[in-house]
Amino acid sequence: MERSICLVHFNKTPGGIELLMPGIIRSFSRRKFHIFVIRPSDGPSVYENLDCEITFGSRSNTKAIWRLMQFARQHRRSVFHLFNVGPLFLLAIRLAGVSRVVYSIRGTVYWHNRIESVVLKRIWRMAIDSGRHIFTSNSEYSGNVFNEKVLSTVNCRLLYNYCDSGRFKVKSESEDQSGKNKIIYVGRLAAGKGLEEWLRVAVELHHDFPAICFEIYGSGKLEEMLKLQIEEKGASSYISMPGHRNDIENVYRSADLLLFLSERESFGNVVVESILCGTPVLVSDIPSMREIFRDYPEFILRKDTSITEQIRINLQKMEELKTRTLDAHRQFEQRFSMDSHIKTLAEIYGRFDD
Repeated sequence: MERSICLVHFNKTPGGIELLMPGIIRSFSRRKFHIFVIRPSDGPSVYENLDCEITFGSRSNTKAIWRLMQFARQHRRSVFHLFNVGPLFLLAIRLAGVSRVVYSIRGTVYWHNRIESVVLKRIWRMAIDSGRHIFTSNSEYSGNVFNEKVLSTVNCRLLYNYCDSGRFKVKSESEDQSGKNKIIYVGRLAAGKGLEEWLRVAVELHHDFPAICFEIYGSGKLEEMLKLQIEEKGASSYISMPGHRNDIENVYRSADLLLFLSERESFGNVVVESILCGTPVLVSDIPSMREIFRDYPEFILRKDTSITEQIRINLQKMEELKTRTLDAHRQFEQRFSMDSHIKTLAEIYGRFDD
C-alpha cells in the first residue's frame, strides 16, 4: 500500500524549499498529500491550482507546535516529510506517534550562541530516531555541517534540489536574442543574501558601464530598506525592484548576468536555474557555490581581490563566459534533474510502504 505523504515546511510563499513542492506533488499523483505550513502569511502561494489539503500553524511557536501535534495524530500512519523545520517540530511529531519520517536538511545555521548550542543539541537527540528516520541533504556541504554540528552518526543521503529543465531552458533561436545590458538578482530579500554589497557593487559598476541596468527580483523583509538605500544612493534611474515574478525563467533569459553575492547558502537554486536558461552567473565564494561550480571555477568571485574589479573584467569577456555557461548547462541538466530527484525520493518513500 502506498501511504499518503504529509509535507511540513515553514512558508507557502515561493522560495528555494517551497518551489519544490508542486513538482513533488504532481510527480506522485497516485499518493494523497496533506500539507502543514508552520507560519501563516500573506502573499502568493506555491499551492495555487493544486488540489491538496493545507493546514496552517501559527506565528507563535507554542501554538504552531500544538497544531502540528494535532495534525500529526490525525495523520500518524502517513509518511511525514519535513523540510528544515528544526528539532522542536521534529520532536513534536515524534511525540505525536509518527514513526515514518523523512527529514530534508536545507540550512547550515543551527544556533547562534553556546547556550542555544547546548539546549538545541539535546532536543535534536531526543527528536531523532536513528533507526527509523531518513535524512537527506540538498548538498554535500549541508550534510557535512549537520554531522559536524548536530549528530555525527546520522547518515545524510545526498538529494540535490531539482530544477525543471522543461521550464528553465536556453532561449530558442526564434526568440528575441537582443541583449539589454541587464544584471539581475533573484531570490529572497533577506539578511545574509549580500544585498547591501550587491547595491554597492552596482553603483560602482554604473560609473564604468552606464548603459547597464540592474534589477532585483523577489520579496522579503528587506524590501523597503533596499528601496530606501537605492533612493539615498541616487540610483533609482538604473537600479529597480520589480518584485516577485511567477515567470522567473523569462527574467533569467532577458538578462545578461545573474549576480549572486549571498553570504551563506545550503544550495542555491537560482544559480542553477540561470545556467539552465543560458544566462551566465557570478557568485560569492562560499562552500555551496564551490560545490555547484566544482568544474567551473570561473563563475566564482574570489575573496582575495576586489569583487567589483573581477566583475568589470568578466563584463569585458562575456562571450567566453557565455560559452562556459553552455558547457555547464549540459552538465547541470543531468546533475540537477527533476527525474533524478524524484527517482531517489520515490525509493525513500517506498521504504515506508506496506
